[in-house]
Order: sequence, then C-alpha cells, then structure tokens
Amino acid sequence: MDPISNSILIFTIISLLILAAPLLSPKIKIPDIVLLMAAGAALGPHGLHLLQRNSAITLFGEVGLVYIMFLSGLEIDLYEFMRTRKRSIGFGLITFLIPQVLGTLGVYYALDLSWPASILVASMFASHTLLSYPIASRLGIHRSEAVTVAVGATIITNVLALLVLAVVVDSAGGTPMDFLFWLRIAAGMAILVIASWWGIPKLARWFFQNVTESGGSQFMFVLAVTCACAYLSNYARMEPIIGAFLAGAAFNRLIPERSPLMSRLVFAGNTLFIPFFLISVGMLVDPSALTGSLDVWKVIGVMVGLVIATKGLAAWIGGKLFSYSRNETGVVFGLSVVQAAATLAAVLVGLRVELLTSDILNGAIGMILVTVLVGAGFVERCGRKMALKQLTQPETESKEQRILISVANPFSAARLMELGLFLRSPTHAGALYPTTIVRQQNQTSDAVSKGEELLAKCLAQTETTEERILPNVRVDLNPADGIARAAEDVRADVVLTGWGGEHTANARIFGSVNRKLSETCPSRLFLCRILTPLNNDKRILLPCPPLAEYRSDVDLLFSDAKRLCKQLGAELTVYLHGAAADKLEEAVTKALPKCPLTVRRDDTWSASRVKLFQDIRKDSLVLLPQERKNSTLWTPTLDRIPELIAAKYPEVNFLVVFPALPRLGESTVLSVPPQEQNDFPETHALRLTDNLDAEAAILHLLRSGMPNEEELISNCYQQLLTSARHHPVEVCKGILLLHAHAGNHKKPILLTGVGQIQHPFFERESPPRVLLALITPLGYEASQHLHTLATVAECFRNREAASRLQHADTSEDILHILAGLQS
Repeated sequence: MDPISNSILIFTIISLLILAAPLLSPKIKIPDIVLLMAAGAALGPHGLHLLQRNSAITLFGEVGLVYIMFLSGLEIDLYEFMRTRKRSIGFGLITFLIPQVLGTLGVYYALDLSWPASILVASMFASHTLLSYPIASRLGIHRSEAVTVAVGATIITNVLALLVLAVVVDSAGGTPMDFLFWLRIAAGMAILVIASWWGIPKLARWFFQNVTESGGSQFMFVLAVTCACAYLSNYARMEPIIGAFLAGAAFNRLIPERSPLMSRLVFAGNTLFIPFFLISVGMLVDPSALTGSLDVWKVIGVMVGLVIATKGLAAWIGGKLFSYSRNETGVVFGLSVVQAAATLAAVLVGLRVELLTSDILNGAIGMILVTVLVGAGFVERCGRKMALKQLTQPETESKEQRILISVANPFSAARLMELGLFLRSPTHAGALYPTTIVRQQNQTSDAVSKGEELLAKCLAQTETTEERILPNVRVDLNPADGIARAAEDVRADVVLTGWGGEHTANARIFGSVNRKLSETCPSRLFLCRILTPLNNDKRILLPCPPLAEYRSDVDLLFSDAKRLCKQLGAELTVYLHGAAADKLEEAVTKALPKCPLTVRRDDTWSASRVKLFQDIRKDSLVLLPQERKNSTLWTPTLDRIPELIAAKYPEVNFLVVFPALPRLGESTVLSVPPQEQNDFPETHALRLTDNLDAEAAILHLLRSGMPNEEELISNCYQQLLTSARHHPVEVCKGILLLHAHAGNHKKPILLTGVGQIQHPFFERESPPRVLLALITPLGYEASQHLHTLATVAECFRNREAASRLQHADTSEDILHILAGLQS
C-alpha cells in the first residue's frame, strides 16, 4: 500500500491520534505516551505504511524532543533545585557511573562487542530522557524534591553520556585526545552556559517589558530563543536537548507558573510538539526485525535487562541515601530509566562510524519501547500515590479565595489581572472578579459599554488559564463606594486596585479614591503601582514596621510575599528590627510556600528604613504593609514611604497592603503589658499666644510645659520640627499630634496647646487649632512609643470632645476636657 501523500489528510490522522490517546489511556490502563508510540509503529513505514517518516514529521519530532527538555527546565523548582543541588549532582553521578561501568562489562561479555562499542552502548544506558516528565507534571508532583533531583540529574548524566559519545567516536575516527580537543569542548560548554544564563534573561526582560503577549508574540519569542539555544549546543559537541534545558531554566524565573504565557507554552508542548515526537519515535520500530533472528532478541534482552537493572540499582541507592519513600524512589526510577534522545543519537552515530551493527539499532529501539512503558508505568502509579498523599495533608485554611480586581484602563487591567493570578493559592477554590465601576451620570449606558469592552479584554488575557473569571460592571456614585460594595457582595478576601497617588484639587478637597478605599473597603486591600512587567522583578523587599507583629494579616502577608516570589522566581528580603524580630523571623520562615529568603535585622525602624531605600533597584518589587487610619495600630511612619519611593524610584513597582477591616465585635487593640494599658501620658495644657508662626508655637509649647529643661527642650524641638514637616498625625480636623522620643523622665508627657497659629503651618493647607506634642522617654522601646502615640490619637477621635477642646479658653478648661478623654 502506498503511503498517504496528502498533507492535510496526514495532519488530520495525526491530530486524531493525539486526540484519541489521552481519551483511551484511562480506560485501557496504558499511559498515553505508550499509545502514541504504538500508533506511530502501527501506521508507520514498518507497519501499515500509511504514514511516512518524512521531513515534516521529523521536524516536529525533533522540536518535540527539544520541547520536553525545555519544559522540564521551565517548570523545575529552581529554589528546590538549588537547595538540593548536591543531591542532583550526586544522583546524576550515581545514575551515570553504575550503568556506564556495569553496562560496559555486561555488553562486552554478553554480546561480544569491542571495548569501544561496549562503552558506546553502555553510554545509552547511562543517559535518560524525561519522556515520563509530562505525567509527573500532569499529576502535580513536578515541583517535589524527588522529581527536582531526577530532573537535575538528567543534565549531569546526559552531558557525561554525550561526552563519552564524542570521545569514543572521535577516537575511533583518529582524532587525537589532546589538550585542544578538551579545550574545544570546555569552551563550547562555557559559551553555551553563559549565553543561556546571562544572555537569555537580559534579552527576555527587554522583550517582555516592551512587547505584550497579545497575538502570541511572547510565545513565539520564547520558542525561537529556545530553538536557537538548542542549536548552539552543537558547537559544544552536545545534543540540542542540553541547550533546550538550559534555555528552559533561564526562562524559569521570567515566566511565572500561573501566567497566561506559561499556559500557552505548556499547551503547545503537550498537545502538539511532544505527541509528534512520540509518534515519530514509534515509526522507527520495525516489527519484522523481531522475527528474523534470535540474535535480535538476545540483544534486546541484554540491553533491556542491563538498563532496567542498573538504573533500578542507581535509583535504589539514591533513595536510600536521600531517605526517600518507596513512591518517591519509584518516581525517580520511572523518570531516569526511559531511553530516547541520547540513545538514538548514540546508536545512529555508532552506525555511521561502523562501531555498531543493525542488531544494536533494533535492540536500541526495543529498549526504548520497553523503558518508555516501564518508566511511564512507575511514574503513573507511584506519582499518583504521591499526589494523593499531598492532597490528604491538612491545610491551614479550606475556605474559598476570592480576589476582586478593580480595572479602570487597559494598561493597569492587564497588570492587575496578572497579579491576581499570581496571588491565587493552588490549594484553595475561588475565582477572580475583575470589576469595572461606572459613575452614575447622563452617559451611563455608553460608559457601561466601554466597561464591558475592558472586561472582555481581561477575559481574553486569561483565556488560556484554568482560573474561574467572573467579570462584573457596577454603576455607582463614585469608584470608592462601588469597589467597597462590590467587595461586600462577592465576599472578597482581597481587593486589588491601582495606586493613584492623586494630587488633584478634587482629591485634596474630597479625599482620593485610595484614601476612601482605605477607610471603607472591608477586605484586605492592595494598592498597586505596577509600571513594568512583574516577571522582570528579581527581588521582593518587605519592610516590617513597628507593631507589625500585631497585624491581623501578618501570616497572610508573609504567605503572599512568598507566593509572589515562587511565581516570579524572585528572592524575598524581609527587614526586621527591635524585640519582635525573633517572632517575625520565625513566622516568615514557617510561611509557605518555600522560597529564597534573606532576613535583615537592625536595632531600630529608622535603620531598617535606611537599608530598604539602599536596597531598592530597578528590578525590585516593594511590598509595603500599611494600617488603616482608624486602627489603633496606625502610625505615621509608613504614610509617606510610597510617595518617597514613587518620587525617588519612578520605575519601581510597589504594593501597599492594608489588612481587612475588623468585623463587628472585633478589635485591633494592641496586646500590651497590663501596666501599660492605662498608662496615659502626664498632661500639661496652655493657651497659645495667638498669631505665633509654626516654629515659635512648638517652642512656646515646649518651654511652657517643661520649664528649666533646656537640653530636653533642644532635643525635643528638633524631633517635633521633623514630625511636623514629614509625618504629623491629624487625629481629626483642626487637631495635630506631633511626637518625639527623648529624655530620661519616667512617664510620657503630653503637651497641649490651643490657639490661633499663623498660616502657613509648614506645608499644610491650614494651621491646626490644637497642637499636641507627645514626648516619650528614651527608656521606652519603639513599640511602646508607638503604642502610646496610637492610644493618644484614639482618645482624640471623640468628635464632641475634640470640638470642645478647640474652643477652650483656659488651661483649666483644657485639662478638664483631657481628663474626660482618659476616663
């Protein structure tokens, strides 16, 4: 029968095979990769001869092999790989040396080959191909330590096996094994590694920053770079699979696991390129060779027996050394026993230089078929048990995770949707809720239509992901109220919105959208300034301000930071200070998932803040914990940091994170020692002389409240000036609270002055009517100072008392009102 020549019909048949294999696999209990190879053998040139192994199928097949190694490098957990790199190197050497040494001896004595031929055949046993890796990926165990070690060992053993191939073939061809021979190989590998690990990230960051994924341009860029890197492997006398793995590892930190680009890459590989490779390998099988001579069966038996025995022995030794369970050892064996890429390369090169015979070729094909079946079976069976064990482990939380994303324009919408995908926990059900708020006005219907168009673009961006996306358009009087009501309606855990940094007249008069949201949004709130693609960020910086240990969401904050690091392949740096550093370091270390972590400790918050600004780079993402102003944990220390970062580092991404509002009946009061709970400062009050300027009013307040304390006054004056200029606390309209940490007095002092102060009061639009100066002694820790500050600020939120205080005429009236506030 003549083979089919119509290209459309050929592609249709192959598409049907790719479609049928995963559908039949669970019903007949045979892995789909084995079914695809069997289909290739049945329909190929040695079977029914319906399909030819022509250049098109060979092309897709070679790309599929490259793609397997690319995906294994792309999906490997680099943090786990670096943590277990010694184990990867150790197992790589074990799984190379045992098959290479024992295989050489076995082939030499059992098949009566020459020593060079025996060494070459044994190098086939020593290498392995990750054909079973897609099964591990499908089962969700591809980031486990056992799989990571096996994948890392693949590079070690394949490089060594291909090096054996190069040495044997060149020596057989008369090439001298001199210094230049080894120098060429070493130089080629060095160039390949440098081009992959230095060149690809530089080029990719530039490309991802300037080109969006619309139209699949990023996908084609990754595919082109991977194939180019695979081709460069030839100059290092290595197979393309080595370059493909290095390219995947180089892209690992740049393509987040839950991004649309990752979904496209995995989809293309698992549904097109890899199945083509499996079918093309099946076409090499010649069933008629098995009926011709018993020698072929002997060769197949020896080769299959040796590879299974030696790879099994290596996996058993590795499992014992690393204390792996039976299932983990089984998965390692299943991944490392499969032969394909390096085996085909070695046997074809050996035939070309006449070191090997056609019987060895048939034996190699038979070995590939058997090892694929054995490896796939072990990974499927043992990997499924590993996955079930992971699923049955208790979770800290089982509720749904609902993330509401406020979208207002296409640029911010794309970045916020991406952040929402990264924050989604894989262990929790839930959904993303992209929401557009339309102001209620005359042109409402047109605005709703535009909002629906914007949400349609959000859906198009995430269509390749498996997340539930539930878009919504809401009509409300203003964006802040609309977002807060939407968060209540969908019971959102997290709300993501853009960081406006508004400085318009409306924002100054009525308050910015973000300020209103920080007061009314019931959910955890992320104000996001994302100017560059998140996958360009190499480090996440998380400063822990004073009293951070009392935040209601401190554990969630650490988990979110580490989850972002995991997705972005970034390193987390946490800045701690003071007595709470030990407690916070323990919490961040225990938080999951694991990621590269650096903890920087200082004595004071000021020192931590200085280090934070010193560490900020263009590729940093800053995570800024903030408190709501009606919380007793609120302090002015972080209020201006976002604006300072925005001004000093205009291209740096940052997220300002607010905890959820306390539910009815809950409180955010600090847990403090009993002796401090009612420790209201010692109060001094006076009527300020009218029409004093700002500096004179502060100095008058100090000298009246602390007479004959010139040194203390001098120290406090400078601190109060700094507080007035940079972080004054407006406890309510007309009342301004300044604070200083100085002196050796036993108890905090609160100086209260009421009067008409001249305009302007530094950069404020109007001067305060009441000026408060809190002075805590140096014996107080920073947390005690800030607790006292929060306590005083909370007392003055009594609107009736605040109004009476602003109209007090005498110091006695002021003291009487202050006494009422303390009760």
